[in-house]
Amino acid sequence: MLRLLARWWARISYLWALEVEGRKSEINASLAKANAEASRKLVDQLNAEADAIEENVKKVEAEEVARKSAPEYRKLTKQEKYDDERNSKKEKDAAVQMVIEKRNLARQEIENVKNREQVAQTLRATADINAAISK
Repeated sequence: MLRLLARWWARISYLWALEVEGRKSEINASLAKANAEASRKLVDQLNAEADAIEENVKKVEAEEVARKSAPEYRKLTKQEKYDDERNSKKEKDAAVQMVIEKRNLARQEIENVKNREQVAQTLRATADINAAISK
């Protein structure tokens, strides 16, 4: 009788452990999927910000061309023109660097999305396996 109870308890505790592990895997899979979605949104946001910066750089370049043809600009000394062009180049280079950084960050987040989706699939498969075994 004691062996029968021990066998029954061993079976129940084993199935219980499988069920608990399966549910944990489902929860973790859902979390990984939610993290992947958040990363996708971040990628879209980073790309939108980079596009906006690029658009702004083009707009400023067009304004500079118009400003350089104005009579006030022609009255500036060579040193003032040089300083103005140097400052414009610095600002443009900083904006271009920000665009590059945002694009690189977006590429990294795309990799994170792929990894998180793969983790979610693996965890979901683990949960399915545990559910199948415990039946």
